[in-house]
Amino acid sequence: MGSDDTRKLLKLFGVAVTNLEEAIDRKAPREEIMKLDQEVAERTREIIALVERLRSRRIA
Repeated sequence: MGSDDTRKLLKLFGVAVTNLEEAIDRKAPREEIMKLDQEVAERTREIIALVERLRSRRIA
């Protein structure tokens, strides 16, 4: 079973993606969309790092 940290990270990722999607749908100002896009990119990097840590535990 996943840890609370994993759940929190996945929740934050989901919220970031949803916020970006909603901003795009409502045609928010470009600056807002770019800020939200940056947040999605950061959360994506965090998810990738998590997966890499998990994979290294599996292999070790």
